[in-house]
Amino acid sequence: MYFLERGFEWSKGLMSYEEATEELNKKQRQPGQAELQAPEGVGESVSKKAYDNGSLYAYNDTFIDIRTPNDEKRGVITIFGGYIYGMITYAFALALIVSTERFMSGHQHNGELLTGSDYFFLTLFPILWLMVLGVFLKYTFRFFRLESLTARRIIVRFNRITRKVYLLRPKHLGGIRIMDWDKTEVLLDKSMSELEGTGGFIILGWDRGDGVDLQGTRTDNFEVTFVGKPTRNASELLAFWEYIRRYMEDGPAAAPAPKKLLTKFPWPWLSFKAAWGLDTRFLRHTGLWVFVVINILILPAILIHATGHWLSLLLCYEPRFPRVIEDAGR
Repeated sequence: MYFLERGFEWSKGLMSYEEATEELNKKQRQPGQAELQAPEGVGESVSKKAYDNGSLYAYNDTFIDIRTPNDEKRGVITIFGGYIYGMITYAFALALIVSTERFMSGHQHNGELLTGSDYFFLTLFPILWLMVLGVFLKYTFRFFRLESLTARRIIVRFNRITRKVYLLRPKHLGGIRIMDWDKTEVLLDKSMSELEGTGGFIILGWDRGDGVDLQGTRTDNFEVTFVGKPTRNASELLAFWEYIRRYMEDGPAAAPAPKKLLTKFPWPWLSFKAAWGLDTRFLRHTGLWVFVVINILILPAILIHATGHWLSLLLCYEPRFPRVIEDAGR
């Protein structure tokens, strides 16, 4: 689920801030390569429309909470990883029970007395299964934590009163950060084609020192966050950023509350909807019903994914902002 965030945190460990800055300065635009036409800061309007993109968890006069693009991309690791861990644990438990029964009775299954080799193997098998489980956990648990036994979601809060962007993330994905809204850089091309916006999402970045952690220590490296669910085209993507920008710059009147906020409760049917991955608005166009047929044909795989998605949510905790952030600006 958190492949984007994990990948960015991993990349920060490959080189220092100075090395990354030097590498960035060395890069030159290749001949024929289109120049990225990013907005001139958070004050520049990029669209005549504003669209909430169905990505808001909370909305009030002080702040809005927005999801990240990874929410649907979870469950596969959980279902297969959990199955493997479960099978190894079951084999270990079974070997341990059989060994314990044999030790207590002192006899084999045919009634003969246990020999020295019997005691050796009855001791060895549970230890071997335990070692196998340990090896799997050592080399695969980091991937399992990308979607289970971690925060259920990453939340990006935009507070228009404090003019801060709050990043609610687990520690292994960068931790909580308080970033300056006015220093936000938007990685967005204003002149992108409609096709280029398909599946896109907003990427926000900050330079070193443009934010702090909970202890007030200035950030010592780049910070990046990914905002909103994937869009269908460039118009939606630009209108979504315009919605956020207007809320922060012009106030709630310029970016009205959405008709429906996202729920944080892990309802199982929402996991099925996420695994199905088919926009129900397609049903209005008969030419696109072929995608419905395809999804019906692969329904067993969808159900397995949905089960893993739901289990992943149940195995995670719901993150909450610290009180100092909850009360900020009120």
